[in-house]
Amino acid sequence: MRKIEAPSVYCTNRTNQFSKLSHMKILSIFKVRRKLKKLPVLRVSSIMILILAAIFICSATMLILDYTLGADEESEFKELAGVVLANLNTPGPVPANMHEPSQTPEQPVILEQYRELYELNTDMAGWIKIEGTVIDYPVMYTSDDFYLSHGFDKKEIKSGIPFIDKRCTVEPFGSNTIIYGHHMKNGTMFAGLENYKNENYYKEHPAIRFDTLYTQQEYEIIAVFESQTYRKSDTVFKHYNFLNAGSQADFDEYIANIKALALYDTGVPASYGDELLTLVTCAYHTENGQFVVVARKERT
Repeated sequence: MRKIEAPSVYCTNRTNQFSKLSHMKILSIFKVRRKLKKLPVLRVSSIMILILAAIFICSATMLILDYTLGADEESEFKELAGVVLANLNTPGPVPANMHEPSQTPEQPVILEQYRELYELNTDMAGWIKIEGTVIDYPVMYTSDDFYLSHGFDKKEIKSGIPFIDKRCTVEPFGSNTIIYGHHMKNGTMFAGLENYKNENYYKEHPAIRFDTLYTQQEYEIIAVFESQTYRKSDTVFKHYNFLNAGSQADFDEYIANIKALALYDTGVPASYGDELLTLVTCAYHTENGQFVVVARKERT
């Protein structure tokens, strides 16, 4: 009887063995490939971790340096405020001829508390202070934006120093004196103005002290609002272009516009002839945003 199963079985066994061997080789190849693939991934991961760590360290270092620099700058301004306070409490010398009749028109006399600082920097035009806040700074005035990036000693600093819009006039001051100050991340300069978004904060800080070199002055807040720097071609109300009231109609129109923008009603009116003070800082509600506080000089 012819046996044909064996060869078939044999062939089948060899085929199975071959298949098993091939399968094992294929698995081995895949394992090697996987290992090879893993090596670059691990290396890339390590590199990425190192890069991220470096970025974190650099960022942390920059934040620490920024904070330290800001603290140093604020410390210098506190020293200036200390000079003002010390001179305020120390009576100045009385001129020998004080009671003699003057033969020339009276010249304005610089307030004693500001005399020393003015002698250090004649760009100083006054002093601004809001009780209960960090806003307590000299105010500068030049024909450019120099103090946007320079301190009282005229050295370049990040925080700058509050300064009057170069288009304004001083001594005599115009209808509206605009003062700019940076919105610093550490809360210094004019960053605190944004607290006026809260009406309760306004009620706790309703007044602004802005002294010229010659006169102590108090201002009552009329309105606080958000705005922005517009393009010249934009036909919208641009609060920063109101410097002098050419007429009562101009003044009334300006007041109506800021009252319409106001976040809440302060109840403080303004009439033609009032001297206005506008504080401006950066805001981030929109591109080129501004936060604005407008106040009226107290009436006597």
